Amino acid sequence: MNDTTAPAPHTFHLLRRPSALRFSLLLLVLLLGGAKAAAQERAELWVMSYNVENLFDTEDDPSKADQDFLPEGSYHWTKTRYRTKLMQVATVLSSAREGLYSPDLIGLVEVESSRCLEDLLRLQTRLSEEYSYLITEGADRRGIDVALLYRRSAFQLLGWEQIDLQPPGAEPLATRPLLHALGTLPSGDSLHIFVCHLPSRRGGARHSQPYRDHAASLLAARCQPLLEQAAEGARCHILILGDFNGAPDEAPTRRILGASPYPSDAAMQASPARLYYLQPRQGAEEPPGSYCYQGIWSYLDQILASASLLEQEPKGLGYLPHSSRVVFFPWLGEPAKERSDFPRPRRSYLGTYYHGGYSDHYPVLAGFSYPLSSESTK
Repeated sequence: MNDTTAPAPHTFHLLRRPSALRFSLLLLVLLLGGAKAAAQERAELWVMSYNVENLFDTEDDPSKADQDFLPEGSYHWTKTRYRTKLMQVATVLSSAREGLYSPDLIGLVEVESSRCLEDLLRLQTRLSEEYSYLITEGADRRGIDVALLYRRSAFQLLGWEQIDLQPPGAEPLATRPLLHALGTLPSGDSLHIFVCHLPSRRGGARHSQPYRDHAASLLAARCQPLLEQAAEGARCHILILGDFNGAPDEAPTRRILGASPYPSDAAMQASPARLYYLQPRQGAEEPPGSYCYQGIWSYLDQILASASLLEQEPKGLGYLPHSSRVVFFPWLGEPAKERSDFPRPRRSYLGTYYHGGYSDHYPVLAGFSYPLSSESTK
């Protein structure tokens, strides 16, 4: 069952109300490591972050400025174009793992409504049977939000919240909230997932920087106590997915969240209670970024992981070395026109002209593995 009701800001909602004893046992499991895992057998967990470029439905929502994305709007967003877009997103999800099936956890950026996600899942029987979703409901004027698709067999959702980004004492900030979900894996590991779409650079990077810094500060405040738990030995991990509207070496990622590029063995050994940016592979056949603007590539789309996921011989959930990459297929791109030989993402729209592409961003993907518990191997 999909849980699409947005909770009150900064309130974490458990999906069930356990008794005091059950709740105490749950916390004990999360903090002390859960069930013992069978080290001889490991399963994989694949994680994707994808800005899908304006996934709107075709229905008018009076509470949102979605007039442009209606059949009579400036983008002439018809049911045919909407269905094509859904098919394109579904194709990317099902192709991302090079012949395997869709990733287990998928952070989506620029989604208008729960209807979009329901229509997306209905396109393929396996999607509708295996996945559930969460979506925020924020103050962005156009109504775009962030969402999480999760495979129920790999991630048992325990609770979630949306974190609004209203700066104290400021005018209302029309932007997307952060999504925070907590769940457990079949191995007993607990996993906190944050999906973000930091405020845009509209009006200039310098003018808009304080808004991105504020969002990163809220995110850092949520992560710090969890990082400290992980550093003390709890199998409690963090993944941050999304569009940062900035490069990994800019302030939100590097200075405020304190995320260093990985691999970085010396830094890891010095500070286990921190976050790391999983650098995508950068071979000759790899895109030089996830986003291309006027011929300049950048990694706006990022996956950050807690140091607990980067142990060389993990007992629980652990990163698959060198698995992080930008997802690219020739049909996702088109020839670049400025200062780059690598195909740039083929976007859905050029201004108000329907271009028919998939998105103006490439997805990013990373793999992890975890030991199967004795119960899951029966």
